[in-house]
Amino acid sequence: MFQHPAKGRPYGDGGLGTPMNWSQLLVPVTSGVAVALIVATVRFLWRRTRLPTGLSQRMTRRNYLAEMLVISKNDNVERLDALVPNLLPAAGSPVLAEIQESWSQINDRRGVRVITRTEPASLTAGAELLGTGIEVRVSRALTADHLSYHVFSGLEHHTVLNRRNGGKDRPERLDEISASKVFRSHFDEMWSESEPLESFLAGELLTESKPGDGLSRLADRIREQRAAYQLSAKAEDAVLRHLAFRHRAPVIFVTGLPGAGKSLVRRALAEELRRWRMQVDELNDYVYAFEEFLHALMLLGDGRGAGFSAQQGGAFQVEREDDLRPALHTLGHRVWENRRSNPITIVEFARADTIGALKVFGDEVLAASQIIHVRASDAQRAARLARRGEPPKISVAGQLISLEVSDDHRLPSNAADTLYSRDDFALLKAQKSVAGRLFLVENDSEGKVHIDEQVAAFVEAVVRPYRRLAS
Repeated sequence: MFQHPAKGRPYGDGGLGTPMNWSQLLVPVTSGVAVALIVATVRFLWRRTRLPTGLSQRMTRRNYLAEMLVISKNDNVERLDALVPNLLPAAGSPVLAEIQESWSQINDRRGVRVITRTEPASLTAGAELLGTGIEVRVSRALTADHLSYHVFSGLEHHTVLNRRNGGKDRPERLDEISASKVFRSHFDEMWSESEPLESFLAGELLTESKPGDGLSRLADRIREQRAAYQLSAKAEDAVLRHLAFRHRAPVIFVTGLPGAGKSLVRRALAEELRRWRMQVDELNDYVYAFEEFLHALMLLGDGRGAGFSAQQGGAFQVEREDDLRPALHTLGHRVWENRRSNPITIVEFARADTIGALKVFGDEVLAASQIIHVRASDAQRAARLARRGEPPKISVAGQLISLEVSDDHRLPSNAADTLYSRDDFALLKAQKSVAGRLFLVENDSEGKVHIDEQVAAFVEAVVRPYRRLAS
């Protein structure tokens, strides 16, 4: 248990003579209720001591901050989740700087996650942690009076929490694994509802943009933000990655003929962007085409699915590419919905007339998009299509029937030969409307390494102009 720095009596006793068994208290309750119950119990039973929470208030008692440093430097601690609404930067404090360094070492073991609020001081402190490689998220729901806590876990478990009451800090420490589990459950819920710090800062830059602003004005805002939050080179680069894709590539089309490897590229790109903590939505027109096919197959009488016919292996056939146009329109509506919620949308489709298909999405979407065209030789595509043939998976749960289609779905050979007889990359490249926004991926080799290299090159091509703006 944590010893009171002045009197040497353990927290948790409260003068009652018997230490509290936290596992008995925590087992019957769920995370959200349990957090409130713990705080209420702490308020009633635990001794109240005016001590500041580490990294959240100016230090008035060095012994508490020293204790936080001891926990942070403990080699038996492998993981830390911290919800700190009033996170403050080190600002020349050697102890806070040492705590940040200790957190960086914990991050190298199993990871550190921090949630803070949108106040400038908290964002500056979060940027300091981001610069060391620690993942930081921002919650707009947090206020200065929210409970803060640090959950240390590994071979040892320590939860340090702080209640603000009337502007006063009242921190305590729990050393039970049950308390750690409850607070981590609450943390995970908050984490899923929070936004990565670099995304939030990129959003600030975009929100301040006005119609007619040129790149020079954006460059000024980047430099102003760097100064305001004292961004390190690593933290600023993370912000620039988010800014580049939200500003220049909120929609990325992955086009090419069947068998070229579009799904492989789409998945590799999504994986790379998520590695940089971007919110990504992957869309494939085959899902919407299959929905049209089912409407026709079940004779629902709504006019959908005209021109579709069933083929072996759960596949379908269409006679004309125009039969697939309704699926493309549905896909276009999904893209428009995503633009309101600001994820990066990766859209995969195969069409013989790529230019005509792109026009379905509208000029506004196309003007803020990038296009990756995947190309492979006819022989390589034919060999891949011959190996494909994974049928849809069907499951039943009560009245719900779920159907999941695969990226490796079967394509009838007559469709491959008649609808997709030639690659139209040359025509696409000649379009002035896509100049500077068209990227070619060659995929004649097997394996994923060469795809990852080309995807990394695409990401770099999107981000590079924004790095130049910031320099």
